[in-house]
Amino acid sequence: MSNLIAPRFRLPAAAYVAASIALSACGGGNRYEGVTPDELFEVAATEFEQENHGNAIDALDRLLVAHGDWDRIPDARLMLGDVHFDRGDFLTARAEYTRFIDRYAGNLGSANAALGICKSLASLTPRPQRDQGYTQEAMASCRNVVIDFAGREQAAEAAGISNELRYTLAEKEYINADFYFRRNMHDSAIKYYEFVITLYPESLFAPQALLGIYLANNAIGYEDLAEAAKQQLLLEYPDSEAALSVAADGPGS
Repeated sequence: MSNLIAPRFRLPAAAYVAASIALSACGGGNRYEGVTPDELFEVAATEFEQENHGNAIDALDRLLVAHGDWDRIPDARLMLGDVHFDRGDFLTARAEYTRFIDRYAGNLGSANAALGICKSLASLTPRPQRDQGYTQEAMASCRNVVIDFAGREQAAEAAGISNELRYTLAEKEYINADFYFRRNMHDSAIKYYEFVITLYPESLFAPQALLGIYLANNAIGYEDLAEAAKQQLLLEYPDSEAALSVAADGPGS
């Protein structure tokens, strides 16, 4: 189950049983007749914990529609986002978290909702070979969490997610560079290698990109530029496999 929010409201087991009986006893008509908001919330929380997502959503939908003035409605709205996220329906989860923030901006759950948007978008990011539109959007969302909720655990988690997404973007640029390099289109390869070094210098792909620039310039015959890339690689990433591979070639090679 998603750990974005843990239910903060628990009824005794007997209350949940009573609520369940009330729900199942209503054959035709309204299956929620006579069920209180507290009981509906408890049913939803328990179904969520048991990963019965459809039942949890049904109970929460009824709660939101029939008891809109209940004082725990924001918690129900936030749980609805969590249920959809845990179910893998990330677009719907994002919509629910966004609706929560729009309606309850000052609520204490806003940090969880903002993190939920960040995580939902991050879960939609494709493999590095594909278009990274969702990745860019997720990074922007996660950065907002870091800024808006600085010092809170949600901000720290969002920062970690953002860093992982940067790795995906770095890999995307490196894959583009390698595509051109393998086809002897060295000028284009160098351009994408430079993107990796400039935009994602902390990534594991940065030393490999400098190695690519070194090899591509050597292939073109630009020995001075190749040597400059080699020296940058040895200076900035001395312990990388890429640096060790060029160091083994000896000076000026």
